[in-house]
Amino acid sequence: MSAPLPDLSNEWDRNKLRNWMNNAKRLGRHDVYQIALRQLCRVEGRNIDDPLEAEFAIVMRALEEALTEEAGRTKRLNRTRQKLGRVGVRQTLADLALKPRPSLGFIKLVEFDMADMSAEALILKYRDEFEQDVVEAARKRLKEYGIERGEPPREL
Repeated sequence: MSAPLPDLSNEWDRNKLRNWMNNAKRLGRHDVYQIALRQLCRVEGRNIDDPLEAEFAIVMRALEEALTEEAGRTKRLNRTRQKLGRVGVRQTLADLALKPRPSLGFIKLVEFDMADMSAEALILKYRDEFEQDVVEAARKRLKEYGIERGEPPREL
């Protein structure tokens, strides 16, 4: 029997969360690592008023963390951040979903078992804020990768 999972939902200190992640990795506790990682990502959107923008900030942090983990050095999504500044969150999400091929970010989130934090999952959660073709493209992409979402994904 393994140790119970920690409740980190009220932990907002990045250093403490990274410590949880490091210890979980050292001890081979992928489940605890995921909990700490997801909470670390939530810190990013904590003070953003628009719910969609806040959740996309969380998605961006999740992807940056996944890419950093894979590369062994800090990775930032500078081009995506520049696009956000130019066209905003909604258009950036729509463009990602409508691309003929999935973005590297989508692929990496799927690989890191974080597909529920992808742009496509976010579009389904906020489907009323997007055109129908964008919602269908997001649904199709998730389905192609074996991620079926009839209802909005769980909270990020």
